[in-house]
Amino acid sequence: MKVELDSDETWALMSYVVDRLLRGTDLPDADRARIRRWRSEQMRPAGEPMKLLTRKINEDLARALQTKQRSQIRKPDWV
Repeated sequence: MKVELDSDETWALMSYVVDRLLRGTDLPDADRARIRRWRSEQMRPAGEPMKLLTRKINEDLARALQTKQRSQIRKPDWV
């Protein structure tokens, strides 16, 4: 199985995580604004930081799936 995110999907995932962070924590308003500014200015879907994040997420997903597949091969049938 192969799972690979494109830049737009990575941006949507990152935006969801950032939104949850902003709603779920008691941050001062200045910090919330700084995080929102970072997301809108530096983490654009076509920007280099987002391409790097996309590559890293895809590498981590591939590694996790490979590890899971390997561990299923080693698992005994009776478990």
